[in-house]
Amino acid sequence: MLRLVTFGGLRLADDERGTVPLPQKALFAVVYMLASREFELPRDYLARLLWAGDQDAAKINLRKMIERVRKCATEGWPIPLDFTASTIRLSAEAIDPDFSLFSADLEPLRRLTVISKLMRHQFLDEANLPVGLKSWVGKQQSAQWEHFRVAFFDAQAAAASRSHWASVKDSAKQLLERYPDDTAVREVLLRAHRHGDQTGPPMHATLQVEFPLSGETAVVPSTLIELPRLVLLPPQEARENPAYPARALMEDITISLCALRTVAVVAPYTAARIRQDADKVTQLERHSISYVIDTTISGEGLFVQMIFLPSDSVLWAERFRLKPGSLASHRKQIAQMIVNAISNHLQRTEPVLADFRAHPDVYRSYLAGAQHLNRFTLPDLRRARNAFRGTLKARADFAPALAGLSRTYSWEWVLTAQGERELLVKAEEVAQKAIALQPELASAHRELGLSKLYLGDVDGSLEAFDRAEGLSPHLADAICGYADALVHASKPADGLAKIGKAIRLNPICPDDYFWIAAGASYFLGEFRQAISYIDRMGDSSSARRLLAASYAMAGDAAKARIHRRKAQELNPQFDLHTWLSVLPVKEQWQKDLYREGLLKAGF
Repeated sequence: MLRLVTFGGLRLADDERGTVPLPQKALFAVVYMLASREFELPRDYLARLLWAGDQDAAKINLRKMIERVRKCATEGWPIPLDFTASTIRLSAEAIDPDFSLFSADLEPLRRLTVISKLMRHQFLDEANLPVGLKSWVGKQQSAQWEHFRVAFFDAQAAAASRSHWASVKDSAKQLLERYPDDTAVREVLLRAHRHGDQTGPPMHATLQVEFPLSGETAVVPSTLIELPRLVLLPPQEARENPAYPARALMEDITISLCALRTVAVVAPYTAARIRQDADKVTQLERHSISYVIDTTISGEGLFVQMIFLPSDSVLWAERFRLKPGSLASHRKQIAQMIVNAISNHLQRTEPVLADFRAHPDVYRSYLAGAQHLNRFTLPDLRRARNAFRGTLKARADFAPALAGLSRTYSWEWVLTAQGERELLVKAEEVAQKAIALQPELASAHRELGLSKLYLGDVDGSLEAFDRAEGLSPHLADAICGYADALVHASKPADGLAKIGKAIRLNPICPDDYFWIAAGASYFLGEFRQAISYIDRMGDSSSARRLLAASYAMAGDAAKARIHRRKAQELNPQFDLHTWLSVLPVKEQWQKDLYREGLLKAGF
């Protein structure tokens, strides 16, 4: 028996020998003939389907394909195709295609289960699908989803036990990912959730109270592409047990998000695959996701953050410090708090999302620049600047790119340590321009705070950072800048507490977070702690001077000299007295402590 796999890949397998080494175009031909029930077709017709462009070349390619198929036959492989002078036909070899499940005679719940499992993958999900087959494949996929929907309603009518309703519920989430405005499926989902969880008030009643739909908000877009897509990434540490029902909590959140009707929620099995993928960014782009709800469960409780991907910004974050037992008894309330926050931010970002859809290239260019700012080196800084300038050429009023450009000037001042005031003046001017264009942009106020800090206006800097944090309390980069300002304001303890908060909000953070934490630790006299923070940097070259001073103050003169030499190799023009004369700190003791460490290290 030959088994044909068309969902999540394309291959033909022999029960005895394994995968049959047929050319891919031959497999496309087999799929087309089986699914269309066209068991014999003219050679010319198949050549047009399988190869676009010049038809003489297509006929040559077809002949080469036939030769390869015949070679497989001479090697003893069972072959599903026969050839005549003018046609290609399916052979008498028995073939079992996976899509035959759509017409299988199974009882309703079993049929739903097998179709649901099949539909977790895409039919002929191939990047090199022949142009001639694309329209046909699209029609097949639409028909398959309709078969799935029919099987879903047949199964829900027959559902009797809790396990039956669990299958119905999982399938409903899949269907709503494809058809988020399908009211009938949504009603079954809510009913299935009540059957699966009999604790607490009926879910449907709760949702009606907490998500009332006015005449305006009840309008549902007619097509899938009009709705933004959202994925809820489950916590990697989640382990289901009676005291800590993480999976149940994620389900409560998912069901409530489905009830919003303003967002297409990615099905949980897809979300789990994205979570596990090493290249999450590519997966998020592939699934056209606009919002990510990232969750983490640890000994400190549940941490949730909402990320808006077009601008790579954190819209909201919250930590729920709960004991496992309290999570079990209050998970519905927690879920509702989370969904309320998500719903509010979905509404607030509607204009930005519309702008992103109108100008996607501008946002992609901006994100390319922002990625370079994750590394604190001069080459990456200049790459970021070039990317932001490219963004601004395409759209001069794009405030986030202006904010990013401002940061490149401020950071260049820090990294070169030459005291070039012109860089900071540019940084301040560009940040002010970004604020004038978009007064509510927290990152613009953050960059204004950074430039003011290094210009020596510490109080003005603190005011700007306070404004940034007020506009976006969960923007880790703004809190990081605030921490830096507090350290320079001679409040290192407050700065260390603030940078700790930023690191908790952004656990996989850029190097400057650890650099600022190291600086705060140094001025608190915690020199070994400063060293440990610098050791956490991906590239600690920018912090060599501080590292050398920390080792010197900790009594390790040998390592202090090593890092002093490396710092001097990176910046031979560094002059201790020039740098200390422009270093913006509020109180003299702080400058004296830094001078002592640098002198002990040999600068």
